[in-house]
Amino acid sequence: MSKINRNAPCPCGSGLKFKKCCLVKNDLGQARPPVEPLRKAEEELFHILFQQAQNQLGPEGITEAWRVFCGSREDLPDPQSQPEANTCFLSWLLLHWQTGAGEQPLESLAGRYRRRMGHRLPIMQRRFLDEACRQPFSFFVVSDLNPGISITLRDLFWPRELEVFEQKASTLLSRGNLLYTQVLPIDNAAILLGCAPFAIPDAYQVRLIEVRDAMQKNLGGIDRNTLFAMADRLRSCYFEIRSEMQKLDEEQENSAGDTVATAQQETSPVTSGNGARLAYRLDCTVREAFEALRTLSWKLGDDELPPDTEVNEQGQPRRMAFPWLEKGNRKPSAADNPELGRIFIEGDRLTIQIADSEQKDSMLRKLSRRLGKQATLLETVG
Repeated sequence: MSKINRNAPCPCGSGLKFKKCCLVKNDLGQARPPVEPLRKAEEELFHILFQQAQNQLGPEGITEAWRVFCGSREDLPDPQSQPEANTCFLSWLLLHWQTGAGEQPLESLAGRYRRRMGHRLPIMQRRFLDEACRQPFSFFVVSDLNPGISITLRDLFWPRELEVFEQKASTLLSRGNLLYTQVLPIDNAAILLGCAPFAIPDAYQVRLIEVRDAMQKNLGGIDRNTLFAMADRLRSCYFEIRSEMQKLDEEQENSAGDTVATAQQETSPVTSGNGARLAYRLDCTVREAFEALRTLSWKLGDDELPPDTEVNEQGQPRRMAFPWLEKGNRKPSAADNPELGRIFIEGDRLTIQIADSEQKDSMLRKLSRRLGKQATLLETVG
């Protein structure tokens, strides 16, 4: 097979040049496996299957499926307010939730559609449905990262390791993170399918290993069928961990609110009546946001983090605050504050307190240039 020219159209069909698309920087002669057909099949099939869910199950049937998915809790949360509704629940509902009327055998929406359509389906859709229905949900640990390209996942319950081509996830996750998801492998490509919306810290790995060991002891081993049989137990583990993570986040937010309020009170120009505030939602890590904004606090060295930085269990920044400074904006006297504002980054939130509201438009432009689509403006005050 001849080597693909860097300037030739990419064989994946994206319309871009090969060097702008599937050419891996660390290996100029290899292209990424073609995950685009998998994602296209997923989008088309899930659209069709969800329409069938609405027609065949109706609102009451979907609500019943949601109740079962959540573990038949008395305090059933509204699916419209839960991020799982459009991620892991949707995949489970379409691929694994089995229903039947009268004497009809229990069957999933995907299985019923696959059987009815047969060879009238395009071959990629047939392969997608066949494999997706065979893949159970499990917990995976991120064992390696190729930022911007892929993540390597090791199944904690079923001995297997897969390289999953997820461009966005590979820039947001850290080694040791745990994911509750399906993985869909076809040929040399694999993608996440129905991934739960929260990455779990590796501190929970011990608990999950204890669950795995108990399953092995009671069932004599774990394979694909075991994971399907124990699906309710694994899902309850996810919701238990999710609840604990939310409580911890609430405690940290309350603590952070006190810290931010104190910092704002100590920075008189920022909290003056002439100031302004910008609030953003981030689609990147705390460290990535800081690196993009580093030049706004020019006194920090190239490898230096702000003194107020807090890190997580993996040693990655989870919260930081630093001043907005510009070159030449030096402190003229002990009574004057040289800061144009304060920048606070925590989790997926970016808050900027600006001393003078006339500087707000300038900061909006600076943020747009540095973060682009990675920052979504939520609120402006002043």
